[in-house]
Amino acid sequence: MSDAQAYDDQIQREHPTVDVIIACHSTARPLARAVASVLDGNANAASVTVVAHNIAVDELRAVLPHAHASQVRWLSLNDGTHSPANPYNYGTAGSTSEWVSLLGSDDYLQPGAVADWLSVAADSDAVITRLMHDTGVVVRTPPVRPFHQGLRDAVSDRLYYRSAPLGLMRREFLEAHDLRWDADLTSGGDLRLSTMLWSSGRVVTQTMGPGYVIGADAGDRVTMRLAPLDDELSHVDRAWGEHGWARRLTLGQRDALATKYLRIHIFGAAYYRAAANCWTAEDRLTLSRATALILRRAPRADRALSIADRSLLVAALDTTTPDHVISRLALARRRFYTLAALIPRDLSQIFNREAPLRFMASSALVR
Repeated sequence: MSDAQAYDDQIQREHPTVDVIIACHSTARPLARAVASVLDGNANAASVTVVAHNIAVDELRAVLPHAHASQVRWLSLNDGTHSPANPYNYGTAGSTSEWVSLLGSDDYLQPGAVADWLSVAADSDAVITRLMHDTGVVVRTPPVRPFHQGLRDAVSDRLYYRSAPLGLMRREFLEAHDLRWDADLTSGGDLRLSTMLWSSGRVVTQTMGPGYVIGADAGDRVTMRLAPLDDELSHVDRAWGEHGWARRLTLGQRDALATKYLRIHIFGAAYYRAAANCWTAEDRLTLSRATALILRRAPRADRALSIADRSLLVAALDTTTPDHVISRLALARRRFYTLAALIPRDLSQIFNREAPLRFMASSALVR
């Protein structure tokens, strides 16, 4: 290797174009696979920062091959929390790269993913990656306009359905707009960051090529646990409360975001508790209050919802609805190919971009 090449390699390590930040709190996580997916599969495009979260750096270093461990930038954070928010914020704040990318310690990147993101990034502020499970099943979010090229629009391309800020984020844009994880939230700490980035930034989406893979082999994955509903929906007040950050959005953006909140967060919470048959009086009160708050700030958010969705919405607002009824409605709305799930209650909204037919068609075309 020439002196010039060695110098270039040193500069790339110290000031990488893309800094992939991995937060890890346990040697049981497949950290070696995550690191290898960057250093082997994306070596010419990215470097790796591992934030040792409430664990000694040396313990995590020991699970990596020496050749990889020596290339990682190691950071240590001991804050006593279980949330990935602080380590991701810490890693991002300490980066000097043009772009940052977040990677779960039990996830990995396909070979060439980072280079592919950079190839479409141009002058954007974020690249939303293709996302898939390690079974090969594609995550069909966001359900963007299938034949549109170039920069995406948060409303027209339904970007809010991708809550996790995965792919590329321009570091200077994050700093300029004070976009970071909300570390004091038990759940949904990434929602303000992703929502405001999609709303105010120049965003492109990766529609083909190698992407981000969600691993399923870590049994202690924090984000997969069913939290108490009051904790799970704590982000609703942060977004939609009297001083909530959703007030910074345009009217159209608020409506689109609120529709997503109802479908994903409110109906999702109802579904998982119905499936587990674990309703409590406190859960029902939390669900009702959160639903009412969203509709108070965005009263048009339910106009394109299906008949099945509307039935569940009415039940969620009414704490006197028997648990078994709300459970039945929560399970019924997941039968997506029934007439009640396909047709909006207001037939004038049948071709609304958020109505089931257009939404499902766009979702089906995500690859």
